[in-house]
Amino acid sequence: MSLPGRCKSSLDRLLNRSAVPANAAPAQAARIPFANRGGIYSWAVDSRTLLIQGRNRQWYKATLFSPCFNLTTAAAVGFKTNASGSFDKFGSIVVRRQRCHLTSLVAIPPPANTPKVHKAAEAPPPAAADSPQPPH
Repeated sequence: MSLPGRCKSSLDRLLNRSAVPANAAPAQAARIPFANRGGIYSWAVDSRTLLIQGRNRQWYKATLFSPCFNLTTAAAVGFKTNASGSFDKFGSIVVRRQRCHLTSLVAIPPPANTPKVHKAAEAPPPAAADSPQPPH
């Protein structure tokens, strides 16, 4: 079955809607190490994405699964990490008690026009080494 010329070109435009070359490699999934120990330096909101800057000054783009209400006006964001303390696409963010899941987390070049940047809160210091340890 052949599509009429007009429908076929419309379909082609839909399928090729971005200007990404066909031979371009897909973005690699990224992770932010030690996110639970101060690995996140700052963050900024860009529509339905969250731009995150790691302590190493690398920028990441976190695409949200669905709209996260109050994200654009939030003064603080919580980062739910995995068991090793890294933040990746399986993590989530918390904004005013609403958990927002990610669909992807990729490393990006520094944004040219960053919206309002928020500094991440410092991680609590680790427990003192001279504190009494429970018997094993």
